[in-house]
Amino acid sequence: MITSIKRKRWLWVMIAVMLLTVSFVVYFRYYFVYSEGTRVGILYKFSKKGTFFKTYEGEMVLPGIKFKQSVSGVSSNMFHFSVTDEELADKLMESQGMELKLHYSQFNNPLPWRGDSYENEDGQYVVDELVKIKDKNPNGYGL
Repeated sequence: MITSIKRKRWLWVMIAVMLLTVSFVVYFRYYFVYSEGTRVGILYKFSKKGTFFKTYEGEMVLPGIKFKQSVSGVSSNMFHFSVTDEELADKLMESQGMELKLHYSQFNNPLPWRGDSYENEDGQYVVDELVKIKDKNPNGYGL
């Protein structure tokens, strides 16, 4: 009878350890904020899209150029991001073509209800604040 109680106790301890381990891995992979900061650029594209989960997705053209290693040449430096707050999304929809400063959080891995995952991006960038609008359409559409 004592061995039966010890086995049950050992089984519950192992289940608790496994649940804690799985919880830690899921949190670290999908909910841990790896990086946060601000980016300044011209909001080039902003839309609501998705098959099952409708999310707001944006692209900003950042200052400077980016060298592609796989293909010889130069391309524009793009920042792809998602927005989860509908009120912020409405503000960004109205701010296309303007130079903006946005605050973002970068997660290690994407979740489908939080936004798209982009091929050339490490993790998933989620914008949570419009810090300021630097110029209101300086050259028509900021080009």
